Amino acid sequence: MFIRNVKLNDKEEINKFLTTVIPTQHNLVKKGTSTYDGYNHVNEEAMSSIINTFKNMTNNKYEVIDMWCNIYKKGGHVIPHNHLSDITKDSKWLAGIYNFKKPKDSGDLYINDKKIELVEDDFILFEIDDKHYTTKNLVDDIRIVFSVNMKEKQNA
Repeated sequence: MFIRNVKLNDKEEINKFLTTVIPTQHNLVKKGTSTYDGYNHVNEEAMSSIINTFKNMTNNKYEVIDMWCNIYKKGGHVIPHNHLSDITKDSKWLAGIYNFKKPKDSGDLYINDKKIELVEDDFILFEIDDKHYTTKNLVDDIRIVFSVNMKEKQNA
């Protein structure tokens, strides 16, 4: 499930927030950095519009458990993976991506080996066990992607 062209009013505030965090290397991110290991952005006020958009996509039946940001330089991409873990086995989970900054030719998303046509400001949710990856960023500008894991609410 995805929604296109979500114009968040606070993108400048989110950009300012990103200057305060220091992304690090992550084994799934090639030629780029990630906040996955150092920050969970769920409780950051600057991230509330992104989190609320993801929650609204599920009619508030899911909550965002963790959120991080990947920044891809030229040649950067994420290798094939899914978000299955021991904690995701006992309930219903979704994974999601928000293309915060996506210049043309900065890489494409594939889910279960199918190309997904997304542009900047698009949001997508998919099953936690879906294999996904991106192709290489071919331009000099960076691509910025926010990712989430969402768990179904018990009373939903």
